[in-house]
Amino acid sequence: MGEKQQFGGMLGALGTHMIDCLRWLVDDEVENVNGLLHTHVPEGAGEMRDADDGFFIHGKMKKNCTFSIQLLSGVNHGFGSSIKVFGRQGTMTLENDKLLLIGQAQAPLEELDIRSEGKLPALQSKEAAAYYPAFYPFVEKVYDYFAFHQVDRDLPLIEYGHHNQVVMDTIIESQT
Repeated sequence: MGEKQQFGGMLGALGTHMIDCLRWLVDDEVENVNGLLHTHVPEGAGEMRDADDGFFIHGKMKKNCTFSIQLLSGVNHGFGSSIKVFGRQGTMTLENDKLLLIGQAQAPLEELDIRSEGKLPALQSKEAAAYYPAFYPFVEKVYDYFAFHQVDRDLPLIEYGHHNQVVMDTIIESQT
């Protein structure tokens, strides 16, 4: 994870998912983007690291809202991850995949409860239980796609991954 040449780094590990989340939340495509990748802790766990352990990404979507995506993992007192979207109709923030705040223009931000009320399988680890509420509906949508030829608009397609990779490449190329 600590070597760029081995596809290490937090932008590749988490940033791509955060970009995908941004695009899904606002149902829009990135028009302009710039970013800063940095290695805060180049030595640790018995290895030398050159892959990013933090990043800051800022940009504008095609429909004119702006965004900020940040992650700091390798620093003392890191604040985790955040996605912030600003537009004429309001603001949306997602902190550490847990706290979603939304606010209409001229109104305060309010928390949107995103917890799942579904039951979890009994023999799941704590880590798996954290992702199960988001993953299981995805599996159901994939099943519906194959069994009934029903494409749900929230089901990701290969082209969405390609759009994310184009954004990632733009950020990485801006570092040289």
